[in-house]
Amino acid sequence: MINNIDFSIITPSYNMLRYLKRAAASIADQTGVTCEHIVVDAVSTDGSVEWLREQKMQIKSIIEKDNGMYNALNKGFKITKGDILGYLNCDEQYLPGTLAKVHNYFKKNPHIDMVFGNALITDPDGKLLSFRKAYRPSYNCIITSILYNLSCTMFFRKKIIESGIEFNTTFKIVGDADFVLKILKKGYKTGYINEYLSVFTWTGNNMSIGKNAIKEKRLLRNSTPKIIRFISTIINALRLIEKFLSGAYHQKFPLQYEIYTSNLFNKRFQFKCKKATFRWPK
Repeated sequence: MINNIDFSIITPSYNMLRYLKRAAASIADQTGVTCEHIVVDAVSTDGSVEWLREQKMQIKSIIEKDNGMYNALNKGFKITKGDILGYLNCDEQYLPGTLAKVHNYFKKNPHIDMVFGNALITDPDGKLLSFRKAYRPSYNCIITSILYNLSCTMFFRKKIIESGIEFNTTFKIVGDADFVLKILKKGYKTGYINEYLSVFTWTGNNMSIGKNAIKEKRLLRNSTPKIIRFISTIINALRLIEKFLSGAYHQKFPLQYEIYTSNLFNKRFQFKCKKATFRWPK
């Protein structure tokens, strides 16, 4: 590879040191690939800046004011050296072996430009709340509903950024959906890995569940042609059928996973769950 770096992972950060340490640890212990981790911090006041300076040999950091997480991501992607890109928010983690699985998938599927995988949703202590399985990304399905595959499981080839696609910084919450829609509209090929790749921590303060998120989703949806909006109910019904047929509603138990917890940043803690739902936590 030209840069001898397989992955570049960006993390936007602001006053999330407790979770940033977990995310960073979950990237640092990935094996079988080379990876650079770039944290773009908006001058945190909780000790994150000092911690990042201590980690300068392991983590590249940009510490300066920004215009939100999507502005931070754009900054980070501009300096990446990896062939495969992704981003991991502070309240998210990669599971063991995730990057090696993704690397192998791209190697075996050279025609694929972007891929998603399955995700687990846990509470801050690591208890499983729900499972979210990926299925085929579709422009019409996303624009008329939601970005149903989690961004913490999304990886894409650097050529997408090099083509000029970037995050729209006027959005504060649904910029990831807008970003994926741009990629799909350009005709890039996508796929999904039917394995758990990442963990999303449900803190109760996640931006994706507030009133502003609903407002931005409506604005994004209104940008689509009227005919698509007119038949959105049909499109959504077909999406749910495809979701069912893909097995996204089903999971065999017990389910085991290993993650970093609030008390252990140098060792993953193993969890074993006997039951969980596919539904979002409330």
